[in-house]
Amino acid sequence: MADARDTKKQENGSRLFFESVIEKGKEPTIPYIEKNAYEDMPASWFTFYQLQAQALKKYLGNNKGYKYSRDNPNSIMPFIEKLAAQKMGVSTKDRWNPMDIIMVKTSKEAEIRKKIQKIADGSGEPEEKLVKLNIYMAELLTKKDMIPISLKGLAKNSKEAKLEEANMGSNKTVEFKLKPQSLKCDLDMTNPPLFDTGEFSFRFFADKAEYGVQIRSFRYSMPTTGPQTDITPKSGGAKLGKVSTKAIEPFLADIGLERPLSVVQDPMINANGNFTSTQIKFWVDFYQKIQNYKIDGQSVNWDQPLELGDKKSSFEKNLKHGLKNAGKDRNALGRITSKLFTLRYIEIYYKISQKKKFKDWLSTLYYGAKKEFSDLNGPFIKIY
Repeated sequence: MADARDTKKQENGSRLFFESVIEKGKEPTIPYIEKNAYEDMPASWFTFYQLQAQALKKYLGNNKGYKYSRDNPNSIMPFIEKLAAQKMGVSTKDRWNPMDIIMVKTSKEAEIRKKIQKIADGSGEPEEKLVKLNIYMAELLTKKDMIPISLKGLAKNSKEAKLEEANMGSNKTVEFKLKPQSLKCDLDMTNPPLFDTGEFSFRFFADKAEYGVQIRSFRYSMPTTGPQTDITPKSGGAKLGKVSTKAIEPFLADIGLERPLSVVQDPMINANGNFTSTQIKFWVDFYQKIQNYKIDGQSVNWDQPLELGDKKSSFEKNLKHGLKNAGKDRNALGRITSKLFTLRYIEIYYKISQKKKFKDWLSTLYYGAKKEFSDLNGPFIKIY
């Protein structure tokens, strides 16, 4: 999804399509969707809507009689989001619940609003109220009285959309395993002064499904931007998303570790590019220290010998060359700070492995990306 405006059109198209199929038993026409939700809709999106609606209809069975809410200020989704933000400590909505649409039974809406308002106005700390809200929303979802829906993009050639419930209190029994020989960190400078992309990546299995992980900055033009951990299925389908720091930090704290300092807080990174000789020496020595570390028994592939353009090089030469010539490309310094930050993460991964907690770490990343890592995460169904 290109930007917030496209996302709004796409999701309102889903909302309109669901309402027509569930309540009227027929698909809306393309002109109707374009007039009321998604102007100049690509043809592929009509197929996506058909697949999404088929999955939802199968889930609902004969249930109907819903109102369909997204951004109408008088509808239930903005009502819930506002209370969660104002009275339940939710600062980032998607960290709590990545729902894009809410379906609510028309006959139950007034009662549901009243109960949610009572939870918000009741006694207790904001987090306690949020847990109560999540429990209530899970009850409503079980009864199919209110259904929060998270929509993920479908692959171009998808033949069906999948649907699953999230944060419904079920036991997590997924088995996690690092894929052998998949740990990679690219320190080449194939386009001097740009470090190559691909800061730190690997693959893992969740049961039989394979996922790719990359840890890097997603805004190279801003060298102060810290890298994020992003997870994508390798068998097709939508990204799980970025791993929430709210999942990462408690896990690390429980085993006596801390998340690396941010780019602007790290004393060995100068976000304006004016690195001292002491800072440069630190990173050269740090790379030498970690390059032979093993993570869950696996070595990191550093793509050695390193390259500087068409010549063989070293990490020290690449770092100095990049810093000296960073002003020649708006993304150069951002790639440098991203590389250095992720070297810190490689050390963290090594320490997690040394503590025999790597499979638990993969679980934390997986559920942290899915927003299913604590009782502060709200229930929803995901269609993908």
